[in-house]
Amino acid sequence: MSKTAKKEGGLVLDAAVYSGEALRLAAFVFSDKAEITLKQGKGVFEVYFEGAGPEFSPGDYLNEALNQQCRLDLAGKNSKAAGMIATRALLSAAGNAGKKA
Repeated sequence: MSKTAKKEGGLVLDAAVYSGEALRLAAFVFSDKAEITLKQGKGVFEVYFEGAGPEFSPGDYLNEALNQQCRLDLAGKNSKAAGMIATRALLSAAGNAGKKA
């Protein structure tokens, strides 16, 4: 299946590429420029744009959706490492106070 397909008045996006959370975050970024409606189908998201002015481009929305998806994917992969680093930093800062006698 294509990652992105045009549909009358909107786009059809592959759910394997874009999560609903990333699409909602991108819609929020453009909430002052267009009314963006998301509908989830079987393996796809349908995205509709209404009331969009000349300063809005569906391509800009797709770029933002991809940015949000990359950010979410990276946060998911790095969260365990970030937790370990924070724990070590706290233990190091505690010094001898954190050790039992």
